Amino acid sequence: MPLASELRAGNVIRLEGHTYRVVEVDAHFGGGRMGSLVKLKLEDVETGTHTERRFRPEDKTEAVELERKQLNYLYREEDVLFFMDPTTYEQYEISAKLLGRYLGFVKDGEGLAVEFLGARPVRVLTPRWVELVIATTGPAQHSQELSVWKEAVLENGMNVQVPLFIATGDKITIDLETGKYHDRVK
Repeated sequence: MPLASELRAGNVIRLEGHTYRVVEVDAHFGGGRMGSLVKLKLEDVETGTHTERRFRPEDKTEAVELERKQLNYLYREEDVLFFMDPTTYEQYEISAKLLGRYLGFVKDGEGLAVEFLGARPVRVLTPRWVELVIATTGPAQHSQELSVWKEAVLENGMNVQVPLFIATGDKITIDLETGKYHDRVK
């Protein structure tokens, strides 16, 4: 049972019957009459809701271990994606909301790590960056202007703004947090 002062971002704990992932830890160690305090930002692993809790550094918490499996994406039916464990061939249904912004980028056969709480999938670990090929865009131009952009269609059908020097067939990196062009892959 870890103490509140030992918790770090990414740890999973159980409080009052709910399972939470620690998102952020803010510890204040006071002196004199000022008491010490550990403030945690928590995400409920089952509902995705966020909350904040305060603890004394010596408060004990219940650690929870999530099982992590490497699964391959098979196909999608409406809001459910089907994944398969490549070692046991067992199939899992995973809600599309667990993939978040990555939903539009998942590819057939792609392997992703999935965390389970018991038998229930609660989180899909997705990459921060995605590499995609430009399907169509205007002709490449070399310009002194760095702030000039043009529209491009990616191999997955998504539209994105890219710099003028990008050409059809180039592979680029997209930042999933913003959904914007980041860099050209060389």
